[in-house]
Amino acid sequence: MPSEERPWFDVPLRVRYAETDAQGVVYHANYLVYMEVARSSITRERGFPYQAMEAAGINLVVVDARLRFRAPAGYDDPLVVRVRIRSLRGKVVAFAYRIEHAETGRLLVTGETTHLCVDGSFRPRAIPDEVVRALGC
Repeated sequence: MPSEERPWFDVPLRVRYAETDAQGVVYHANYLVYMEVARSSITRERGFPYQAMEAAGINLVVVDARLRFRAPAGYDDPLVVRVRIRSLRGKVVAFAYRIEHAETGRLLVTGETTHLCVDGSFRPRAIPDEVVRALGC
């Protein structure tokens, strides 16, 4: 299924004070944390949480991360982090993200992360079929 046809999985968040910078907006690196929360949520929801993957010797390490900042978010803003699988082939899975203001729908950040599947010794390995099935690809 093409990535643009895959459904989004939504995770609500609220900006905490500690996540803002001196200008009162979300510090840029925190968007990567928000993306991680969404990624963990989608794998958990689909029946193969990160903890289970790691227990099975499956690790998905970030090899690329891209963000595009469109509008700022501030303290106590309600957000929705939308995530979906962009692609999954062989040893690599990519996730796409949209972070929006939950009340206005304003698009704040878009991004994607690419992950390499590795074993416990950090050697690349194919993504196991059970993970592919759980992620709906």
